[in-house]
Amino acid sequence: MATVPNTPPQPAPAGVKPRAPSRSATRPAWLARIGRRLRAWRFEYWFVAVIFLALAVLGPACLVGRVHFYLGDIGEGANRLYLYSTIAEVLATILALLVTATLVATQLAAQNFTPRVVSYRIRDPWLWGAVAVFGLGILASFAGLARSGLLYLHTVWQQRFADLAVLLACAALVYTVPFTLAVLRSLESRSFVTYLLKKGDYDGLEDFMRKAINEGLVRQLEMAVSELAKNSMAKLRQGAGDVGGAQKFAALGARLGRYAATKKDPEAITVAMDYLTQMTMYCTERIYRSAADVFNEAVIELERTAEEVFGS
Repeated sequence: MATVPNTPPQPAPAGVKPRAPSRSATRPAWLARIGRRLRAWRFEYWFVAVIFLALAVLGPACLVGRVHFYLGDIGEGANRLYLYSTIAEVLATILALLVTATLVATQLAAQNFTPRVVSYRIRDPWLWGAVAVFGLGILASFAGLARSGLLYLHTVWQQRFADLAVLLACAALVYTVPFTLAVLRSLESRSFVTYLLKKGDYDGLEDFMRKAINEGLVRQLEMAVSELAKNSMAKLRQGAGDVGGAQKFAALGARLGRYAATKKDPEAITVAMDYLTQMTMYCTERIYRSAADVFNEAVIELERTAEEVFGS
């Protein structure tokens, strides 16, 4: 057998400096993950981060008397009653409107996507964030109305607490901007599919795709399958071609194709076959031979089903 001689590495040509490793290659793994998450943040996430950062800075500043937001006379009882009752009433009204709008958006999404949207909306951090922000403003107003000796024996603390209540009310009102953007974005089909894949709810995704087949929404089905393919490739790459993961994704594609066959939808079954074929080619290129065999068998099975339903 011929052997390849062990040649030493060649030096760089004169005048050419060796390339230094990039900064991204020298960063710690945890710092790189944080960087990727921050780059993936949308406008509404940055908006909320600014709101809570302002609260973290201005809240203590109000309590120590460095910042003032209420410039009226807080010493009179009538003024206190008017200020705090107005803040509580306005915030409670707006919170009720936000919850109502969220319920309407949830109903629309459940009709267009899947009834699972209701359970997701109940755990939605945007909704509970609105409840928390508005609730703090309302509680601050109620606390200001309470007969607290600390607040009413010292005029300085009366002013500071009024400043804090106004600050919380302003933060709650500003929060409505990113909240509205997030609710509107959740009505997009791609955002919903991305959310399902992020949570690993493949059963919910299958329900979504079956609904698209029932209603003849081929473009929506293609979008969901495209996002599923990206997710499948990422999971297989993380697991180095894990056969168990390949079997799960292949079974999902095969079930989708068989369901399309029962509905006699040739376009939908073609989308499912394209997904399985794409995954077979990907696993072959990555030399995940066992995973490639799993997807290839699913393609063959689905081709047989298509021939039985639609003929050769």
